[in-house]
Amino acid sequence: MIIGVTDEKEDVVDKWVASKKKTGYPIVILDGELEKVLGVPHFPFNGVIDPDGKISYAGDSPEGAIKKAMKAAKSGSMWPKKLSGAASLLRSGKIGEAWGELQSIKPGDLDEREKGIHEKFVTYVTEVSGSAVKAAEELLKKEMLYAALKKAESIANAKPELPATPDAAKLVGDIKAAPMFDLEMKGGELFAEAFEAEEAYEFLDAVNGYKSVIKKAEGTKIAALALKAAENLINKGMPGYSAVCEKCKKAKRACEKHAKAVKL
Repeated sequence: MIIGVTDEKEDVVDKWVASKKKTGYPIVILDGELEKVLGVPHFPFNGVIDPDGKISYAGDSPEGAIKKAMKAAKSGSMWPKKLSGAASLLRSGKIGEAWGELQSIKPGDLDEREKGIHEKFVTYVTEVSGSAVKAAEELLKKEMLYAALKKAESIANAKPELPATPDAAKLVGDIKAAPMFDLEMKGGELFAEAFEAEEAYEFLDAVNGYKSVIKKAEGTKIAALALKAAENLINKGMPGYSAVCEKCKKAKRACEKHAKAVKL
């Protein structure tokens, strides 16, 4: 696992992230709390942890020492083989499927360490599924039907049922009963792609993506949201913004050189 850490100001970090588009790992702005949680004296700091959770190395030594420690440490996944399937499903956000995998495992087939991890997985899935349904309910209130369905559907279909399954199933039923459901789903998928472009600072692509939603899902709730999103970016002067242009970054909008005129 890689965690980027810095003590720089948020606007500086935002600019750096924008210039990279995607870093591939989370970046934390230090406030003293992370060091306490991880139990490290400072950053950068290196550690090697084996699959059993044993710290086989911790310190500031150069790369050669770290490689040596990794070679000497026990290799393998941090999750027991019997629980690797559930772990993989959880990493993919497939909560309902992970629950089914966990419930198919017989406690009698697990050793003490495996039982402990299994219990933690069960607790985690139970808690996160409840939170996911609440998040889906909020998305539905914002008329984002596609996003709400994606959040709730896996939990609604969980076999055996999760504690949150009845609420999720009711929510899914309400979504599927909505007018123009199929078109809402088509538009919602396009909206998600446009929003992803916006998050990556690809504002021109985002506006064009929102325009596609407006055209292809005309008359839907998601089309109305896409119109607002596109208008917001255009009014802020974002189409054409370049993450590597100092003038764009300073103005927090597309500079005269990079600005693109877009009509809805």
